[in-house]
Amino acid sequence: MTPRERYRAIIHHQKPDRIFHTFGGPRASTFAAWRKQGLSEEQQKAWGRFVGEDGSRGIGKLDTGWIPAFEERTLSTDGNKRIWIDSTGVKRLDAVKQPTEGFATRQYLEFPVKCKADFEEMKKRFDPHDPKRTASLDKDGKPVPGSSWRDNIAACNKSVHPLIFAIPCMYWRARDWCGFEGLSLMVYDQPALVHEMFEFWTWFLIELLDEPLSQIKVDERALNPKNPVFRVQTPILSEDMAYKGQAMLSPAKIREFMVPRYKRLSNFFKDKGVEAVVMDCDGYNNQILDAMYPEVLDGIQPIEIAAGNDPDEILTKYPGIFIHGGIDKRELRFSREQARAEVANRFRTAWRHGGFIPHVDHGVPPDVPLRNFLYYAELAKGLARGEHLETYEPPCELEKQLGPIEEMFDPEKARAEAYGEEET
Repeated sequence: MTPRERYRAIIHHQKPDRIFHTFGGPRASTFAAWRKQGLSEEQQKAWGRFVGEDGSRGIGKLDTGWIPAFEERTLSTDGNKRIWIDSTGVKRLDAVKQPTEGFATRQYLEFPVKCKADFEEMKKRFDPHDPKRTASLDKDGKPVPGSSWRDNIAACNKSVHPLIFAIPCMYWRARDWCGFEGLSLMVYDQPALVHEMFEFWTWFLIELLDEPLSQIKVDERALNPKNPVFRVQTPILSEDMAYKGQAMLSPAKIREFMVPRYKRLSNFFKDKGVEAVVMDCDGYNNQILDAMYPEVLDGIQPIEIAAGNDPDEILTKYPGIFIHGGIDKRELRFSREQARAEVANRFRTAWRHGGFIPHVDHGVPPDVPLRNFLYYAELAKGLARGEHLETYEPPCELEKQLGPIEEMFDPEKARAEAYGEEET
């Protein structure tokens, strides 16, 4: 099977030749720590090939952000802390130098949208037809060759890798405008405005995506004559709308504010031939699935274990769902025996149920040692092809390609270097 066929088979709970290889993304601070543990610059640049991932591809530039952005302004500084206005119009208290780059420490102080008049002003920055949304422009305002999805149509149509793109969806974007507390209060104090914001964002996404998803399609007959046509595998709709143990909206409010718009989005994507509509949501997922699956969602990720998610429970409770993630990142910090137990448990679930691609359940933090991660990657590849869940041990060939360890990551040292003092 090609990676695309393999991914597609898992989406539909069909039997693949093996489970898709993807392991989870290290953040900038993680790679910085790993460079001191023997990872070379060349290995980092070719990370996906180095660890043996199957890979995927996007469809091209899809900018859903603020155009124009707000002017960034620093209001005050105190050592490594500053109060400033960021490019989204939010007043924040941040560390100037982040202790762990890629995992930002921030405190939100004030958001730009508090009422309907504020939202009317914000909408002016979100024209879905602005040419800068789908191509980088040169100094003359002309598209830079190769930057647009239009330049990728042929490559996408011929790709042997799954086509996947991620975009912020309605709760995520409204929270960007109003803040979590502000949006939570608006649900009760200004419900008409919340409906309007969610409706606007649904319209915005459909307008932005209509043309690219109409043209990027694949005649798959050369790959699989029994299924002649399919297109983009998965748009990932980013929401991050859950805590540990529960969602940020009740199931009733999800049904009221989100499900009608998700129904329109789901119908739009399916009309374009999309394989599966997947939500990206950190935190506990079951309340969201109770309200949205299978009516408007086909899957969810990254199935964070620390938040109380259980992949086996989800696959049992929601038959036919597609999930990926679900390997507890925390268990990779310690012994290989502990890491092995976690990884084998998740692959046992994947083989039992189908519809599940195990990988680390969020960004890989810098306190995961490089050699542990490479052990996990090789172990996962073996279990993905059907090696014995209880006895298989990987050859650890990747570790042999590393340089010497200069220094292991120390979170206390990272904080001290950022703030100039030890923190307890």
